[in-house]
Amino acid sequence: MPQMKRTPQDCPSRLPENTAVKQQQLPACRLQLSATGILSGFFATGVFCLGMGVILILSAKSSMEIEINYTKICASCAKLRENARNFDKECTCSIPFHLTQTMRVLAHSYLSKACTGHPMSCYNLSAHPPCTPDPGDLLEFQFFHGTYHLLMYYGNVYMYYKLYGFYQNLHGYLLSRSNSQLLGTDVKDVETCAPFSKSHDGTPIAPCGAIANSLFNDTIILSYKLNSSVHIQVPMLRSGITWWTDKYIKFRNPSSSNLSSAFAGTTKPPSWPKPVYELDENDPGNNGFLNDDFIVWMRTAAFPTFKKLYRRLSRTQHFIEGLPAGNYSFNVSYTGMEKLKSSL
Repeated sequence: MPQMKRTPQDCPSRLPENTAVKQQQLPACRLQLSATGILSGFFATGVFCLGMGVILILSAKSSMEIEINYTKICASCAKLRENARNFDKECTCSIPFHLTQTMRVLAHSYLSKACTGHPMSCYNLSAHPPCTPDPGDLLEFQFFHGTYHLLMYYGNVYMYYKLYGFYQNLHGYLLSRSNSQLLGTDVKDVETCAPFSKSHDGTPIAPCGAIANSLFNDTIILSYKLNSSVHIQVPMLRSGITWWTDKYIKFRNPSSSNLSSAFAGTTKPPSWPKPVYELDENDPGNNGFLNDDFIVWMRTAAFPTFKKLYRRLSRTQHFIEGLPAGNYSFNVSYTGMEKLKSSL
């Protein structure tokens, strides 16, 4: 049988279309770099970086720090917390300090804890927190100010707590959370929260996961000695300490007018003294997954030594311009942080 001869119409062409894009005929701009232009850009970038460096160095040098090591001061509370059976026993210690001049400052007060207990080689997320042996405990009361003039400093005052040797960057620790639960979509979605997903009787935990279970919930109160016989509590605000994206995008409460009913059928994390909808008794809007302290803690740190914003000064009454000179004290109340096994 004779073989039929193929025509060009029978074989589709593999040639690309005759367009500027497919024929690679688009106009292009080729930079004509000269030595003068390259050197000018290089030195301009250097001058910019040098200026930024000078600004940062001057800002750092304008800071003043007061550090108070209170390991021995609170040794009794540390000893009590070494036994996990004492997690519900309140223990309070007081750390006095003195400000020799009026602090109208952008102040950062660091209350620090060391996370102690178990070597990393024996680490078990369900039994121990992500800690290393005790590297030392330190309270730091630091003041940073932007403007210096006649020993007066202007700005706001912020209080931080600082932890040493607490590994929030461990892979298992980071994954132990439920984003759908934190968004208020399904408070019983605990599939990714092991080993803190359900209680012993099978009730879902809210909020679930290792991050939420290890929440820093010690109570820290700053007191000011107004005179020889009167001590007043420095007014500190619990709100406005979170990132905007965390507060209004990443964390939402379940859609319900009553939070306690919205969390019905769930239970609190094992290390918490109270459920999530009772975290702030004074401010109903600061409860549930929208609690500022909870949101700040849930933003995990990249390094084992870190600080997190705890409070900010309410500039009223005697503290309109900041912290006046005088005698102060930190009153630290331990409330159920046996997972940290800390020694404040």
